[in-house]
This record gives sequence, C-alpha cells and structure tokens, in this order.
Amino acid sequence: RKIGGGSSRKKFTEGWVEFKKKRIAKAVVQSLNGNIIGGKKGSYYHDDIWSMKYLPRFKWSNLTEKLAYDSAVRKKKLQQEMTQVKKETNFYLEQMDKNKQITAIKRKREEKQSSAGNKQSSDSKNNDISEQSGREPKQRKLVRADVRKENIANVLSNVFTQ
Repeated sequence: RKIGGGSSRKKFTEGWVEFKKKRIAKAVVQSLNGNIIGGKKGSYYHDDIWSMKYLPRFKWSNLTEKLAYDSAVRKKKLQQEMTQVKKETNFYLEQMDKNKQITAIKRKREEKQSSAGNKQSSDSKNNDISEQSGREPKQRKLVRADVRKENIANVLSNVFTQ
C-alpha cells in the first residue's frame, strides 16, 4: 500500500469482541452495525463503516481453534511446496551431473579415436545407443540350440524314468 502512495498503517479487515452477557452483545451489534466509525475528520478510520454480526453459540475457544487450524494448514501447504521445489532442484542437479558425465565420456572417446586414427565402426546403431545412454549395452551370451535340446532331453528322461 505504501508504494501506491497510501498509508503505512495496518489495515484491519476483521476482528472479534467477546462480551460476558449475551444481551449486551446483541444490543451493541444492533446499535453499531452499519454506522460510520467516525471520530475526527482527519482520522484514518473516519469514513469506515462498522459491519457487525452476533454469532449465537460461538465461544472464544472456537475462534482460537479455527485460527490454529488455519495456521497449521498454511504451514503444511508451505512445507509441501518446499518439498516439491527441493525434489525438482535435486532432479535438475542430477540431470546436470549426468549430462557432464556423458559429455566427458564422449570427449574421451573422440580423443581416443583421433589419437589412434581409428574410424567409426560400421555398427552405427550400437554407437547411437551407447552415446545416448552413456554406457555400452549389455550383451547376452549365445545359447546354442543343440545344447538346449540335450538339456531338455536329460530333464525329460529323468522325469519319465521314475
């Protein structure tokens, strides 16, 4: 408000008043509701209007519970936002580290290839995969068909001989 040329005073939007007697509370609400706050003409709150409402069966403990609940919800929401931001930051940093590692590996490969004078292999697909992931694909060992048939025959003979 002060930047916009306004006052630096606090602006109150709501408040609560507790009375010992219900009859007095109802009378105050009826007499002040909708009236101008008044005071001297230069007063900050001179032209503001009272807006009052009597709340039946409302206790001060209800108000404090509500304020405590709102504060807890606000803190919980802020904590969740902070956790989310922390996760995003950690993910970004991990991706940056992976990118540094991959570029270092590429640079070393290029240095080896240029120093040895080797040309790229004809398996461009394997090179593309390894460059994207940053590591060599894991190869499985070849299982010969005749060994597989012998193993199956041994298992079947053991099953049916008993």
